[in-house]
Amino acid sequence: MQPDLFTLEPPACTASARLVRLELDVSGESIAIAVVGQFDSGKPFARAVTTRVLKCLPQELGYACYSFGSLLVADYLSTPDGQHWHPPLAGINVGPSFSVEADDEESTIHTALERCALFHPAASPQIEPVSVGDPMPRPAEESRFVHAVRTEVLQRKPTLEPGFNRPFSLTGASSGFSIDYIGHSYATCYAAINPKGRSPVRLRTASAALWRLARARDAFGFATPDRVELTAWIPAPGLPIYRDSEYAALEDAVAELRAQAHREHLQVFTAHDILSASRRLINEELMTVN
Repeated sequence: MQPDLFTLEPPACTASARLVRLELDVSGESIAIAVVGQFDSGKPFARAVTTRVLKCLPQELGYACYSFGSLLVADYLSTPDGQHWHPPLAGINVGPSFSVEADDEESTIHTALERCALFHPAASPQIEPVSVGDPMPRPAEESRFVHAVRTEVLQRKPTLEPGFNRPFSLTGASSGFSIDYIGHSYATCYAAINPKGRSPVRLRTASAALWRLARARDAFGFATPDRVELTAWIPAPGLPIYRDSEYAALEDAVAELRAQAHREHLQVFTAHDILSASRRLINEELMTVN
């Protein structure tokens, strides 16, 4: 029998993959922000759909797609058993498994990413690049709070400057994340929760900060600071610009954050102004140093 000259060779690389989606509570829509999976060889892989902040989306949503996708990738790759992996953030769902194949591993991942609407294989004018080592972009209100606290702390205690914006990485994965402050006795990340904000991802941004703190604490080992907590700005009670319903929503959000922090054996410190947040850092850091 003559060999079939048109028989196709099997692909060099095959894998099973799943899309990880960010749910938008208000509209009921979801956006794929990461792909996770496993090659037939057993080797795991994970890739964020976008490695840049998307300027074509509202600021907090563009930030979330980029930063949450990167966070989920780091968490998946640090989990020993990816088959039983669960996203560490609420409002994230993992889709069913599907098969992908290509000539090599990178092409196989690329094939999976092509199923995602936000995936752009080449740079786009609507995408703002973020250099390795740069501070991670964050929502404007949160960014202003972090900057103001840092400025106030350094005016009072300039020697604490090395503790700000400290990078860390997870075993087996380069996370690209940083902690807002890590010192000898104190570590914190900052969040801002405005009850007038309608963004469906705002609470999840604070939840992501808790995740970074928990993973950094795990990486510290014996060098863990005495106190590791999330510092969340919230408005003072009784302000006339906020309705009772908005304050009630704020209480629910803080309660949810505290519950998440408790599960990670962390704490949440709420601050109504820049001075209370800066005093908290200085007092906790210098309590045992001096």
